[in-house]
Amino acid sequence: MQKVIDYIEERRASYEGHEFFTELLADESLPGEKRLAWGPSVIPFIMGYSDLNKYVFRKSAEEAERDPLQSLLNAHTYEEDFHWQWMLADLEKLGADRELPLSDATRVLWSADFQHSRRLVLELAALAADAPTYAVFAMVESIEAVSITIFTHCRGIALRDGRECEFFGTKHYLAEASHSIKSPEVEETSLPSLDEAQREESRRMVDRTFALFDDWSGALLRFALDNSDPDRTYARLIQQSKDLLPEAEAAAASAF
Repeated sequence: MQKVIDYIEERRASYEGHEFFTELLADESLPGEKRLAWGPSVIPFIMGYSDLNKYVFRKSAEEAERDPLQSLLNAHTYEEDFHWQWMLADLEKLGADRELPLSDATRVLWSADFQHSRRLVLELAALAADAPTYAVFAMVESIEAVSITIFTHCRGIALRDGRECEFFGTKHYLAEASHSIKSPEVEETSLPSLDEAQREESRRMVDRTFALFDDWSGALLRFALDNSDPDRTYARLIQQSKDLLPEAEAAAASAF
């Protein structure tokens, strides 16, 4: 398994060269609000990832007792339980927290502009379905590598009022860096040996996971560049959804 962990670090180092980092997060000439303008668009993924931890990655206590890797995964899913609450607190700091009717909030979250985060959750769930524990572990380690890379680059980004975000900032970075799944003790004593076929399957899982996050990060970059004003973005998405209604009703009627 350690060889898979080493491969994940190779992929992480390559991922750090993504334009999302080099053209946005690392650009200190941009105000913090611009560098983090992608924040609202990750809501579906962050909330969906919370559900992935609860309902996909976490297994029963009996399964965890039989499988040391599953025991590690279960412990990790509990460590992730409350991170999403920091994100919700950050929406106010980013000027993205608006009072909207539930119907309009749904139009925003299920808009085409947010599809990259909704789709990522579904693709990860599909990859994990029926995958052996060692492959799911490789996926979760890859997601952790993506996460620590993002929040390393978010550390210290100050907004115009001098505040730093919690989820999109140092607080989250420190939480990610302290996860038990990343501890040296785990890597040295708890990781099982894999045969060549299992290592190859795990490497394929790592490659697929990073490919998904490469695409997702590109979408975050585009969203940040195109949507600096949350009010205008929400208004546009809500109106686009309402404009689709007559066309959708007509299409539905023609199907009968």
